[in-house]
Amino acid sequence: MMSVKVKIPLKIFLFFVFFFLLSVCASFFFRDDSNSYARALFHEFYAQERIDYLICGASHVSHGVEANTAGVRFGKSVFNTGTPSQKIDGTYAILRQALKLYKIEKVFLELDFAVACAPAFSERTGLTSEYIVSENLRDFGVKYDFLLHCSAPSHYLNSFLPIGKDKLITLNPKKIARKLASVADGSYFEYSYHDDGSEYAGRGCVLDFEEIPDGGFSDYKLESAIPVERVSDDWKGTVEKIISLCRENGVELIFYAMPNSDFYLNQKGNYDSYYGFCKNFINEHGFAYYDFNLAKPELLFLSDSDYHDDNHLSKKGVYKWTDVFCDFFSEKYKEENVVEKYFYPSYAEKMKNVGERVFGLYMIESGDKKTLEITPVTNIADPGRITYDVYAISGGEETVLAKDSGGTTVSLPLGKSGKIRVVSYLDGIKQNDCMENFAAF
Repeated sequence: MMSVKVKIPLKIFLFFVFFFLLSVCASFFFRDDSNSYARALFHEFYAQERIDYLICGASHVSHGVEANTAGVRFGKSVFNTGTPSQKIDGTYAILRQALKLYKIEKVFLELDFAVACAPAFSERTGLTSEYIVSENLRDFGVKYDFLLHCSAPSHYLNSFLPIGKDKLITLNPKKIARKLASVADGSYFEYSYHDDGSEYAGRGCVLDFEEIPDGGFSDYKLESAIPVERVSDDWKGTVEKIISLCRENGVELIFYAMPNSDFYLNQKGNYDSYYGFCKNFINEHGFAYYDFNLAKPELLFLSDSDYHDDNHLSKKGVYKWTDVFCDFFSEKYKEENVVEKYFYPSYAEKMKNVGERVFGLYMIESGDKKTLEITPVTNIADPGRITYDVYAISGGEETVLAKDSGGTTVSLPLGKSGKIRVVSYLDGIKQNDCMENFAAF
């Protein structure tokens, strides 16, 4: 007979085995991932015969280069590995995974300031973006090392169990039914991505159909400045790990920044602080830094309609940017004094050279919902040259609230809700035509 000393540990062991297996099953059926572009991306990633050029980063990468077109332009196999809000350690883990599978020749690492200024690993709370990465890492050593370091120890139990917080788990009956139906009819295993407003172009690229109308950038809340002082040692140390990993594997590493809209960067107000930090940090490690937010118009010019939102490209913008990206990194980046030739020395210098413009409008309701405050996002020294026509659209009717007015505070029609439309003019020449929701009480 089995002794008590053996029975108890065995029961404990079996309990944890069954609990783990139950968690695996629950995770599969309750995970809302049947229509996830990250899932489609990684399925395709593991199915490649080869990958020569890897483009790394977060959503700017997945909504950036159209890799099929880039593959033809470069004559190489190109793949994007950007996932939603992917942090620098997630990028490092994916790169490690890629190098275990493929002979990578070149890595393009996008240095988005939102990623660089993210909290230190031990200070993270919501871990959805980290779990999207870990769920799709097949190498156990890479996955284990990533989960061990991507958060504070207090998150370890949640991190290592298949089911848990921030793991796309849903208890919504409709979503569960949709997941089960997709498993039953086999569509789940097609690893496809469908959305009314976008499509998966393959090789890690998502194309958004909706475009910002030219002159249509607006926001209903104030943006904060880039917290450059919060760039953590974790971010710096992981970039250094990526540098070492590429050098060890004979991979050419290129650092660049995707072009955001000027509306977005002018809202932040201190982009040069980030650019200066990033350029110095990368240069100190022996690399050039190509920031396309500072690109001269002869290299790159994007209109508002090339954007899906203020910092992601539309389908049209992706193809335009892909052509510039491939053209530049085929030959131009090897030219002598290339940064001085194709890029402004600062974002402030770029703003001096692009011509006077109103890039967009803040349209912010007062706390009591009675007035609207209009603030132009502009590189014009004297905002008094800007005038506005303001309309309230409610119940199918358009009411004029202001006409050819230099005032920036407008009274809202009480007891109504709908859309506020603001048309701006610079010296009488139309600049913007923007709309935001309003509800006045």
